[in-house]
Amino acid sequence: MKAVIVNTLGQLPQLGIFTPPQAADGETIVEVMVAGIKQLDRAIVAGTHYSSPKNLPFVPGTDGVGLTPDGQRVYFASFRQPHGALAERSVASWAVPVPDALDDATAAALINPALAAWLPLYWRANIQPGETVLIMGATGTSGKLAIAAARQAGAGRIIAAGRRQNVLDTLGADATVDLGLAGEALKQAFTAAAGPQGYDVVVDYIWGPATEALLATFNHHDLSSHAGGQGIRLVNVGAMAGPNIALPAAVLRSTQLQILGSGTGNFPPIPQLKKIVADILALAEEGTISVETQEHALAEIAEVWDINKKSDIRSVIRIRN
Repeated sequence: MKAVIVNTLGQLPQLGIFTPPQAADGETIVEVMVAGIKQLDRAIVAGTHYSSPKNLPFVPGTDGVGLTPDGQRVYFASFRQPHGALAERSVASWAVPVPDALDDATAAALINPALAAWLPLYWRANIQPGETVLIMGATGTSGKLAIAAARQAGAGRIIAAGRRQNVLDTLGADATVDLGLAGEALKQAFTAAAGPQGYDVVVDYIWGPATEALLATFNHHDLSSHAGGQGIRLVNVGAMAGPNIALPAAVLRSTQLQILGSGTGNFPPIPQLKKIVADILALAEEGTISVETQEHALAEIAEVWDINKKSDIRSVIRIRN
């Protein structure tokens, strides 16, 4: 079968011929229609992700839209190497039907960034109606979707933080924070944007110095108990500004703070994950959420692999009409 093939980590994938997959227990073979190129896929191919395979060659791609043997159009996740989604056929670890009115490209491109928005809020932070939510890195695709997810959850106040103020101004947040600020100015901006009740949930796509500045604003300078409810839940999703932070111990002792992560290592059980994906697809069908896509032919894979690497546009590869 035709497939995108990686022969050497760190080099661009190439179009070639690969052995068709065979389904194992619990899997389904899908005829792939469209598969996306995501930052996760690029990192795996570059050899910089923890899941980059040691056995080569392999077919990259972790999800897409395809047809099951009974002809149903589904969004599918493909996690069993070496048979990724960027091929004429792949193995679906699990799948969710795609609504009839939703196009292939949107369904294939949306779920990855949307899960990076929904799971931190709904699964990891257990967001409650009326809570105040801060999105750190709100100008990216997942950040914008996190604002939509917070609205769907009934957040009482939403703060968008990022470096592109012109984009922040278009997001409809209750307040914004310019992450181009530094030091005391940034701390003051975080405090002012929070409002009188303070933050309940923080979804953090950036980490690094801005997160350190935010944490400093949580430090209480008294001996009172500040416990109550679920406290502050800071959920890290990415590290665009740096992999490490300095965390003063006093911050953890002076307030009720939980620092959590959201990634493949703590996804919810498959039935719950499929329900979340189905909800996201339904919102996309009704136009509540969307993502901008650019479609390319399978033969163009090497030329377009990095074309939207630093763009809000999501690249998808058309494999079958």
